[in-house]
Amino acid sequence: MPIGIERINARHSQPNSRIVFLKPLPGPTSAFAQDFLERVAAICHPIMKANHLSVMSLEEYEPNPEFIGRNFNAGEIIQLVLKTPYSGHWMSFRSVVMVMMHELAHCVQMNHSGAFWKVRNGYAGEMKELWAKGYTGDGLWGRGKTLLSGEYEGRGEFEVGEMPRTLCGGTYRTSRGRKRKRRSGPAEEKKVLSYAERQQKRIAKKFGTNGVALGDDEDTRVKLEDGKKPKGKPRVAKSARGRELRAAAALARFDQQQVEVKAEQEAGSASDAESDYDDTNIKAEDAFDLNGSKLLDGEGHGMIRVCEEEDVDDVHVKEEMQELRDINNIAAASEKIMPTTDMVHKHSYMGKPLPSEEALLPLAEKTPIQDPAPTTETIPLKRPAVDLSCPVCSMINESSSLLCTACLHVLDVRKMPRHWKCQSEACSGSHYINAEDCGLCGVCGARKSD
Repeated sequence: MPIGIERINARHSQPNSRIVFLKPLPGPTSAFAQDFLERVAAICHPIMKANHLSVMSLEEYEPNPEFIGRNFNAGEIIQLVLKTPYSGHWMSFRSVVMVMMHELAHCVQMNHSGAFWKVRNGYAGEMKELWAKGYTGDGLWGRGKTLLSGEYEGRGEFEVGEMPRTLCGGTYRTSRGRKRKRRSGPAEEKKVLSYAERQQKRIAKKFGTNGVALGDDEDTRVKLEDGKKPKGKPRVAKSARGRELRAAAALARFDQQQVEVKAEQEAGSASDAESDYDDTNIKAEDAFDLNGSKLLDGEGHGMIRVCEEEDVDDVHVKEEMQELRDINNIAAASEKIMPTTDMVHKHSYMGKPLPSEEALLPLAEKTPIQDPAPTTETIPLKRPAVDLSCPVCSMINESSSLLCTACLHVLDVRKMPRHWKCQSEACSGSHYINAEDCGLCGVCGARKSD
């Protein structure tokens, strides 16, 4: 559990001591989502403990075709999508776990650089080792499947149209405006200066240090005397030559001060322009959610996006998406039972293989049996899958498609029982069927009626 956080009102044992809160979306399926998040948290505990990772809140996010997971403030909040965007079916448990590995890697590297992929692939390799061992959690969380988990653990690979555009929805951090100045060390006791020390400090601030008496600097004397090299110093301070020398020195200091003030003004205007530019940049980088609302943290501060958009042509992104499609096949191969010692001894004697049962049969029984004569009876063959044609726009879709790729019409209501039909006058007599998560009709744009 994160440092300084302790749950004292938990109603049952927590699946992961490194995750404080689990927040499913409210609704009729909140119990399933709670069990889903608990199972994800339980199986991630060894990896989070070994790598010193902590998450304040693991939350469910609404289904969408854009992403499956995202990270806020390096693990303060991690959001995961648990359902497919169109059919509303639960996603594969192992797919969501691998997305969780991606988001945990963002707690260390908040971008998609080479260092991030190294961390992410390390976490994914550790998770595959846990799957190979049959690990599901510590203590009571290692019991296996429950009545609820059977709803989503039995899911296979993604169907056509269910794969999101990108796996990661980005990483975000709180926008604090200008960068804060670094705090200095512990404040030292202020030394009390005497009057003479304050006078010397004021003189040094006004005229500088390491100065010389008037007339001692030979080069300055020549410059003040218009290039003439006098033989000696002015003996009398009130003499004409002394007054001229002091006046020339005062004018020289005045010119120098004007140059310094001009330089300070230019530096100040440059810093003001730079700060204004920074403020506009921060304001332009404010992050917005999918519904158009501004992303805010728990204290009401705006959020800005840290990592860039995933490059779909990047090798690491392609490998991760392909791994997500074939995750159940990879997990099944890793859980394949290896031959035990008893199995090896059963088929050997003193290290030598036993003869097969066929070798012990009599010669007459080894004669192969002749195949029966071929008959004229025809065996019906299984018909290949035929592409589906949309009755609304006549678009040819794949046989496994749930929605039309052109107009999003529900092709087979048996595979998608949750759907609705628009009752507006414009759609009267139309055969168009909308998916459940579509808030507006795909034909006339009318809003879904409650």
